[in-house]
Amino acid sequence: LSAFKDVLQRADMFTHHHIERETLSVREKMTNVLAILSADTFTDFVTLFTVEEGRVGVVVTFLSVMELSKEKLIELVQNEPYGPIHVRARAQIETDELLS
Repeated sequence: LSAFKDVLQRADMFTHHHIERETLSVREKMTNVLAILSADTFTDFVTLFTVEEGRVGVVVTFLSVMELSKEKLIELVQNEPYGPIHVRARAQIETDELLS
């Protein structure tokens, strides 16, 4: 929660005051997140976010990560309370087993 709060605060720095409708797709963002991740190494949770997309972009990315976790396509790890969160894609073998 703390990491998500920090990302939202950074995203607020790039917020503009003009109103513009943005079409951000959770499914498209899920694809982008999976393209970033590897099954071999962990990636810092905060690097998945593009703060230049603003608050809405951060929220869509967060929802995408939560959906990928729910579908067991990614693994989220936090080694200690309030510590950094790390993410990696699940191995293909694990993914195939889940589909069986």
